[in-house]
Amino acid sequence: MSYGICNLSVMPIRKEGSHTSEMVSQLLYNELYEVLDEKPGWYLIQTDEDHYEGWIQGIQHHEISEQEFRDLKGKKRFVVDQPVMEHRGLQLTLGTMLFEPMAGSMTIPEEFSPSLMLEFAQKLLGAPYLWGGRTVFGIDCSGFVQLCARAAGKFLPRDASQQVQEGELVYFLPEIQPGDLAFFGNEDGHIVHVGMMLDTERIIHASGKVRIDYLDQTGIFNKERNEHTHRLQVIKRIV
Repeated sequence: MSYGICNLSVMPIRKEGSHTSEMVSQLLYNELYEVLDEKPGWYLIQTDEDHYEGWIQGIQHHEISEQEFRDLKGKKRFVVDQPVMEHRGLQLTLGTMLFEPMAGSMTIPEEFSPSLMLEFAQKLLGAPYLWGGRTVFGIDCSGFVQLCARAAGKFLPRDASQQVQEGELVYFLPEIQPGDLAFFGNEDGHIVHVGMMLDTERIIHASGKVRIDYLDQTGIFNKERNEHTHRLQVIKRIV
């Protein structure tokens, strides 16, 4: 088994070991991973935090020893708390982890703070949607939720279909609290979208861009398009 750390601002993780394969997620600076397999020019990895698997370019792989991997896993972590900051010649984006405090960063709280999660979310308003993205330059719905929740002290899995397994059910819309997660399904009932509730009526989510829309019993209502865009499936409270 070999190990690595992302030493670039961001690295794409692809479904297959090919430049033409879809990007399923991204590694951000300082994120750790294990190497599961390799082929010419590519490494199959599993991310340390959420155990997400995919392929990275061999030329972007930065190997570390098992001891370095263990030591870094045990270190206190901080998080970039502004949309973009420069660090050692790299452009780091909101939610990127650091192993030392510095201007433009904050300590990740030990207890989850829904209000802090929403503060991070609103700093990303207008960020374009990107399948597999996790940065201010492009982000998908579940990456948006995962990144903001982690910065606020709560680890969540990568995909919406996994995130819906977390927390406690909220049965009625008037019972919604800021920071509750709303999940949306397709015609078959499979979870395909997630967003964070700002209050009992408004949701912040990544759809085309990070935006604020309205929620009712049917789902997300986009006033600009004058239509419902996502079908409400379930609401969960992260604890």
